Amino acid sequence: MITYDMEQRDRFSKYEYLYRCIRGDIRRGMLLPGSKLPSKRALAQHLSVSVSTVEQAYDLLVSEGYVQARKGSGFYVAPSPKGVVHISPFAIATDEEDDAWQTPAIDFKANRCSLNLFPRDTWLRIMRRSLSEGNEALFETVPFNGLTSLREAIAQYLYEFKGIYTSPDHIVIGAGTEYLYSRLLQLFGSRSVIAIGDPGYKKLADISRNMGTLWEYLPLDEEGILVDVLTKSPAKVVHVSPANHFPLGIEMSSDRRRALLEWVSKDPRRYIIEDDYDSELRFSGRSQPSLFTQDVNQKVIYLNTFSKTLVPSLRISYMVLPKPLMELYTRQLSFYSCTVSSFEQDALARFIAGGYFERHINRLRRYYNKQRKAVIEALEQSALMKIGSVQHIKVGTHLILSVDSQLSDEEIAAKAQRLGMHIAMLSDYCVYPTVQSAHYVVINFASIEPDQVEVAVGLLEHVFAEDIANA
Repeated sequence: MITYDMEQRDRFSKYEYLYRCIRGDIRRGMLLPGSKLPSKRALAQHLSVSVSTVEQAYDLLVSEGYVQARKGSGFYVAPSPKGVVHISPFAIATDEEDDAWQTPAIDFKANRCSLNLFPRDTWLRIMRRSLSEGNEALFETVPFNGLTSLREAIAQYLYEFKGIYTSPDHIVIGAGTEYLYSRLLQLFGSRSVIAIGDPGYKKLADISRNMGTLWEYLPLDEEGILVDVLTKSPAKVVHVSPANHFPLGIEMSSDRRRALLEWVSKDPRRYIIEDDYDSELRFSGRSQPSLFTQDVNQKVIYLNTFSKTLVPSLRISYMVLPKPLMELYTRQLSFYSCTVSSFEQDALARFIAGGYFERHINRLRRYYNKQRKAVIEALEQSALMKIGSVQHIKVGTHLILSVDSQLSDEEIAAKAQRLGMHIAMLSDYCVYPTVQSAHYVVINFASIEPDQVEVAVGLLEHVFAEDIANA
């Protein structure tokens, strides 16, 4: 099944973006002449779009000669579309307009779960049950902090599987972690200074900038953010991901956690935002307790999302606020309406309470562990090991490949793009790139299918072909 990230469509409508993606795959030879395309209904369901979206995209492709519609049979790539040159995945693209938009055949950059793993049938069944039972509360205004049923389900899940004890009244539901983060910045006030690790999640700085809040980037070592540097900074709030720092894959050490908790305890204005975005996906070793459970001063805010474990389009995240901060949030920000549909909240509450989420996580963990091993094995058996090595990461869906190359990071990414591969370099996540950050490829393996692994590694070999030849 062909797969495209519809959230990356930028300025294009859904049908136009889908049309361009399929056209690009045809032009690059990823969809061969005569090959059958998925049915409109199957592709719509797979991409979570309407059938009419797929229909409009197919109609455009047919009208331009890229696709043939065969009555009673379906849609097929045209044998020799007019004006189309079929090229191999290893050929270099020359159409500058297409280069700007087209979805690569291999996407090692997308940090999201596989869309094929979403339990569509179960979710649909739960949604139907939710609507058919006639719960009038779902048609009413949603409480500012989210449906009680979902907050109760999350609280129970956190207690059973993460050892986090909290009241449902201290949980706030929001449409994505970016939304919740912006509400926190509003709560802290524009005069607060937010500390963010470098490299790290640069979008947080963008949000801070738009909110008029100051931020400061802090260096990291192999144990996590440097607390001594944090102490010397003017920051009163720090954002960390102790279970799995992205993109370095650092699991914060016990000593560093204690130092961070000691730092936050020394000033009543200080807070820690603990972003636990993908801690469910641990493949080896035991996880350490969250900072939230170790905090005795009620200074840690716990943040998590379902977008990384279900589907990106399910924009449901949550935060757990300490009691004093929850009271302040209620007084100052409860006028904001909850930004998540009550129907989706009710469905997710049922999904969690019914044990489906636990089973889904177990399935994800098995699948991604197998995928992780396959990618590592393919890399370590490839010619890339003549010029590099693989950094194994125990949590999450990404790895880091270090390479000794004569190319700059920009040249590496551009060459990969021309070959039909989207990759990110570690320097992309650095505010202050250093020599140490150069020539590290961040490989997100969740968004590629198992049958793409060998092709993906082959393309990487092609990117570094000259370096390998000279090694």
